[in-house]
Amino acid sequence: MSKKFVVVALSLMILAGCASYPEQVRIADNVALTSYENAVQQNIDFGTARWSGVIAEISNKANQTRLEVVYFPSGSNGRPAVSDQTKGRFVTYINGFLDPMVYQRGKSVTVLGDLTRSEVGKVDEYEYRYPVIKDAKVYLWPKQEERIEVIDTWPMMRPYPYPYYWGYGPGVRVRTITKQQSTTQGAVHVDNNKQNKVQP
Repeated sequence: MSKKFVVVALSLMILAGCASYPEQVRIADNVALTSYENAVQQNIDFGTARWSGVIAEISNKANQTRLEVVYFPSGSNGRPAVSDQTKGRFVTYINGFLDPMVYQRGKSVTVLGDLTRSEVGKVDEYEYRYPVIKDAKVYLWPKQEERIEVIDTWPMMRPYPYPYYWGYGPGVRVRTITKQQSTTQGAVHVDNNKQNKVQP
């Protein structure tokens, strides 16, 4: 296998990976992105960020919408890989109005925008410092369907031994069941790291 073929193949894989994100939150190949971990640990408040997660709160202001999002790392296509462990939360501001009946708590989103100064808020009584993405574009992920294959017995026409005849007998049927995953998330653990804890 030639080196040229390997280079071309790898390039196509990289381009395919970039193109797998939804169009609303897609970026050019030369755009550098700041990870959630770096933004939190180094208190970075500039640059471009594209993060995914699950909506925790939504509130509409006069000219923009504020989303509080529980961060989860993105899968290969950008959809957040939701689990019972999370590294924290972030806030994003979107210009215009987002309907709370559509952007409901528990729904998955991917957000693309510019980092700005963090803001201090509370999760219940816990003081929390949120990384903030402003002027954001947001992609609301549709409900994810889960496909399950079920094998069960089913009467079917089949031949029988002498005297030869056809009749109904036990058989096997494979069925595929499509189940929509609930948009309501269970309790998640937030790592109470020092970066997000507001120091007195």
